[in-house]
Amino acid sequence: MQYTFTVERNRQSVTQGTATVFLNNNEIVTFGDTIEMISHGHKIYGEQIGNYASVISDKEFIQAVLFPHDVNQKKFNDKIKKVLEKINE
Repeated sequence: MQYTFTVERNRQSVTQGTATVFLNNNEIVTFGDTIEMISHGHKIYGEQIGNYASVISDKEFIQAVLFPHDVNQKKFNDKIKKVLEKINE
């Protein structure tokens, strides 16, 4: 069985957005995305609207799910376990 993490970005406005992390198409969590004004040559992620885009990579969102550093984020481990159990049934 192969496990695939993906990140889906959603922009509510030019300066606001979210990023949802999925494991094999099962939603794990939605984070607030950091949208900033981008200067020329700066690395961006997701859609750029005007001079604004996300400065957080998909990799960083996935790492936040896999390796939570905040006590409140430990709940992601339980969610991942449930998704894995469902996938492996």
